[in-house]
Amino acid sequence: MTKQIRNIAVGLLMAFLLQACNTTYEMQVDAIKNPQPIDPDADSYVLIPRDPAQDTTDLRYQETVKWIKTALSAKGMYEALDPLEADMVIEVDYGMEPPRQEIRVVEVPEYRTVRGPGHYALQTVYDPVTKKTRTVRVYIPGRTSTELVGYSQQTQTIIINEKYMVLTAKQNKLAESGDTAAEELWSVTVRNEDSSTDLREYLPIMASAATDYIGEDTEKSTTVRLKSDDEVVAFVKQGLAKEAL
Repeated sequence: MTKQIRNIAVGLLMAFLLQACNTTYEMQVDAIKNPQPIDPDADSYVLIPRDPAQDTTDLRYQETVKWIKTALSAKGMYEALDPLEADMVIEVDYGMEPPRQEIRVVEVPEYRTVRGPGHYALQTVYDPVTKKTRTVRVYIPGRTSTELVGYSQQTQTIIINEKYMVLTAKQNKLAESGDTAAEELWSVTVRNEDSSTDLREYLPIMASAATDYIGEDTEKSTTVRLKSDDEVVAFVKQGLAKEAL
């Protein structure tokens, strides 16, 4: 392999890696809050799984909880040393719905091949009969290229995998006995709908998307687009790395 070809190959590889590391994720975020919270200054919490059957020693759960703790820290919230003394209990729920089929109309680009203008040039040729060379005028066709001419709409059936994360903060009643329901303080729901089945890849992205909406009210579903190298994503992922030290 020549040095030039090797440099081209390295350049293409780097371009591919940069593109792969800069994926854009689209999330739908829906947040609500209690308009009359019991304690507006509540900032300490204890995390519990929404599903009582959730194994809290599961590595996926522990990993997800670390990302969520980092997202909560961005809002000035911290985990209480004593769960009974926490200002609130935050229920954690995440997962992926069964896959479903959807029919969508997509725009497909259409291209055409065009040929540029040709030109005449003088060329020296060898005549095997006379064994002499002579100069002739030859036509050289123009180069061909592909250009975009427009878009057409096509109907496609695609598989959708809906991934979700829900954080729900409630009044802390762990120290109380009785059946009185705890009052909800706020809730954030993050959803993603695409063809990916890699839930683990999306969990830190969903925690990142929730960060700005914890304890807020969006009034309606809001679209949030994040790239894998965005500052908030790096912050959430670093929180996991720091705890691992």
